[in-house]
Amino acid sequence: MVKTVPPPYNVGDGLGWGVKYFRVCFNDECSFFVKGWEHMRENYGKTASYRSICLPDSGETDVVCVLSYDGLKGGIVEESEEES
Repeated sequence: MVKTVPPPYNVGDGLGWGVKYFRVCFNDECSFFVKGWEHMRENYGKTASYRSICLPDSGETDVVCVLSYDGLKGGIVEESEEES
């Protein structure tokens, strides 16, 4: 999982993500990501999928919707060795 700045949009209660960054799985071969495209198309008529995320402070895992293979990649944060 890669350290990433959360997107400017939020879901649910509208209070935001509550973190400065989260970790995102950018494995394009992950079955969850691969199958998400078909699931979203069949159930919602949308071209989108999901990426797994982890909130660093709590370790809570969740998903975030992406509209392309490059979705969220613009928010990747370079980490120093101390941060890893």
